[in-house]
Amino acid sequence: MKFFLSGLFLSFLVLSILIILLRHYLFELTIGWFLPALAGMVTVYFVLKASKKSSINLTKTIAIGFIIKMFYYGISLVLLIQYYTFQPIVFICSFTGFFLVLHIVEAILIKRISVLKRPN
Repeated sequence: MKFFLSGLFLSFLVLSILIILLRHYLFELTIGWFLPALAGMVTVYFVLKASKKSSINLTKTIAIGFIIKMFYYGISLVLLIQYYTFQPIVFICSFTGFFLVLHIVEAILIKRISVLKRPN
């Protein structure tokens, strides 16, 4: 969890710098960070909880989390695009960058958990 929180904190620092440099795009940058950050925090919470039970439970949690995240991102993006007027290019860049970074951090965390759970 500490590793993911460090990645989340660093991504927040990058967000803060971008907001200082691109003040006109506060909403686009913030929501582009918030959507993947929230998904990552929830996923890490449930993955850590499942990892304490069994490897099968961990695998099920990861699979279910993947499906839920697909719906979460899809619904969020449709609602944003349909009901809010904003600069889509800035949002897409922000969202894509933070999505990739936070999901890579999440994948590394899951790999670390898997290595620790592997029987000798």
